[in-house]
Amino acid sequence: MKTIPILLFSSVLAVTGCAFTKKIAEQPKGEHAASARLQKNTQTFTGKVVFADGAYRFALTDNPKTLLRLTRARRESEFAAEQIDLRKYYEKTLSVVGTRQDDWIWGADVVGQWTPPGGDTGPNMNAPKPTRP
Repeated sequence: MKTIPILLFSSVLAVTGCAFTKKIAEQPKGEHAASARLQKNTQTFTGKVVFADGAYRFALTDNPKTLLRLTRARRESEFAAEQIDLRKYYEKTLSVVGTRQDDWIWGADVVGQWTPPGGDTGPNMNAPKPTRP
């Protein structure tokens, strides 16, 4: 007697499952156009954080006159909004991984920092306050 409701329930469940599978299989598969991806050419940059013209910038070791800004953003329209605050790295040597574009290194990650022998090891909050971004 108990097997009849169980058998009936399982057959209804099986028919419903088959109908759902058939409905899914009949739906047209939409072709989506591939969106353009940013071409990321990741490089490792080494340099020192300097205070120039009222703002903190990253000066490359091999070309100290080139001052760059660092951002975590992946879109050019978001570069300034996601700029990395370099004040805590003032006078420290950094190793940064990212992609260079004009005066920015975007998609930047600080992967290493070095201080001179006998230098402070914590964040440098005694650095001058920036007057511009």
